[in-house]
Amino acid sequence: MQLRARLYPGRTGRIWPLLALLLLSLTLTLFLSRVPAGAAASPAPAAFAQGGVPLYGVNFISSAELLADAEQYANGLATGAQWNRWPVYWFNIEQSPGNFDWSRQDAAVQGDVIHGLHTNAILLGTPPFYTTAGAERQGAQPAPKPIPRPGTLALYATETAKPAGLDAPIFSDGSDRPGPGKTINPENKWALFVYTAVNRYKPGGALAQARGWPANVGVTHWEMWNEPDLNIFWNASVEAYARLLKVGYLAARQADPNAVVLFGALANNVVPDAGHTNIYRQIMALYDEDPLAAEFGYFHDVLATHSYFVAWNSWFYVFQAERTLAARGLQKPIWLNENGVPAWDDYPGPTWDSRSSLRATMREQADYVIQSAFYATYAGADAIFHFQLYDGCGNQALGSDFPPHSGELCTPDGKLVSNPALDCAGDANGLFRNPTDAQCFRQHPQPETPRPNFAAFQILTTHFHDVAPYWRQRPGETTCFGPGFVDVSGQEWIAFYRYATQERIVGMWTLCGEDETAVIPATNPAGTALLVTLDPATHQIVERTITAENGAYTIELPAATNRNPFPFQDLNPIFPIGGRPFILIEPDDRQPPPGLDQRWYLPTIRR
Repeated sequence: MQLRARLYPGRTGRIWPLLALLLLSLTLTLFLSRVPAGAAASPAPAAFAQGGVPLYGVNFISSAELLADAEQYANGLATGAQWNRWPVYWFNIEQSPGNFDWSRQDAAVQGDVIHGLHTNAILLGTPPFYTTAGAERQGAQPAPKPIPRPGTLALYATETAKPAGLDAPIFSDGSDRPGPGKTINPENKWALFVYTAVNRYKPGGALAQARGWPANVGVTHWEMWNEPDLNIFWNASVEAYARLLKVGYLAARQADPNAVVLFGALANNVVPDAGHTNIYRQIMALYDEDPLAAEFGYFHDVLATHSYFVAWNSWFYVFQAERTLAARGLQKPIWLNENGVPAWDDYPGPTWDSRSSLRATMREQADYVIQSAFYATYAGADAIFHFQLYDGCGNQALGSDFPPHSGELCTPDGKLVSNPALDCAGDANGLFRNPTDAQCFRQHPQPETPRPNFAAFQILTTHFHDVAPYWRQRPGETTCFGPGFVDVSGQEWIAFYRYATQERIVGMWTLCGEDETAVIPATNPAGTALLVTLDPATHQIVERTITAENGAYTIELPAATNRNPFPFQDLNPIFPIGGRPFILIEPDDRQPPPGLDQRWYLPTIRR
């Protein structure tokens, strides 16, 4: 999987966004409010829709390259997710100019429909015969088609190139303006592919008609490429991606006026030699000068973004996207549609290396799932997607496999002794371990069984939905380094309100390496509340009723433990993942005022 994790040994993967963010976020973190215990909480406006968020999804419940069997679909549905995200590889469909094979994509879309899942379809991957000369001069060679990429997102160099014809007019009348009866300009190959894909899979489209589906059944959400701020996905200019998004948006809307178009999800890269910096802000600035941009919503309906390893980043990435939109008076849904951290202490992770960079224990991995969702949703995220259902191949090559081992199968540079072309450890990202017939990492002693992060995700889909941001506090007696290397208090409390049930939902955990005692005033001095967490030994969901004493609930919060380093650092100065989280749910009839702006900003930060 080209998307995630990360490093073992000698493998830099995609770590620069995390490294550079520590420096970039210093100024922002200086403004973070610190509310002492007992002080008034910082208010947050009610959610725009007063419910319905966050939506939940999982990457690769099924995909065209690896169609799920019944057990895999059952495991995906057991998460409680409503959405499946997977790539629609252009180069695997248009196998020669004008010749399209949709058979595997048809099967994948039909599988999602049969199992009641919505599809976040990612359109990407330039076919080799449409590759522009710039990428070819870099030495990239077309690969044979079709290319199997089961359970992963990855592109070869030619496939990251700007497609030929992208600058040609979108429509046959020589314009970019859509309109009734207009046809796509066949010289604009990307426009033609997007239009054809949307027309095939939209509600009422070709597949829906062939299968006799109801009028509202089909693919409605289309993501235009993946992580265009990384060269390994988009090896062209920022201006070229702005054009690709615009063309894709207008072609999709011409095919289906109700299509929802996602900005290609951001890796949030900030280091120039690893990709494009601040690409969302740059592209929005380009669109400021485009006479069609304001009329057509800046050519996207949803901003998608990704977050890994540092739980707090899930707040920050949503926040910075909100700032970019707010500067233009815009408000759009924001989806965190990749999210997670790989485990080191389970196969195929480097189980012998507790200090593996950018990784966590399985328990910390589960803690991240809950903390990231609370952070992102409080900042205004509308959807949370886990990456991914199974481990797939991770960042490793197709066919990577080895038995469980303790490092003895590794060369000094982290390759397999038996095959130096392959890594000796992989990325245990999945909610489930790989089955024995997987394309990679087939030898787990407990194949296709859930990890603790599966139970954590179930907690979210069961208890954390239809919520609106309410308030946030950082009490506690200890301090430690937070992102940006600024002192933070020892506890994080993030509260939400659920209007449908008149309940307050408070997530809480430690931020530092010491145990803390949370004393939370009750909404009813003699009331009771439901307390939800994962058992630290069994990793099972624990739900128990607690009673307020002296007008408050007292909850013991265990210390944060993850100090896994960023690469090239001996010690990570921050705790990227807090301690084991608890969720307190109690009746609260003191409704926050409705009708306010959903998007919340820290009170000391100016727009």
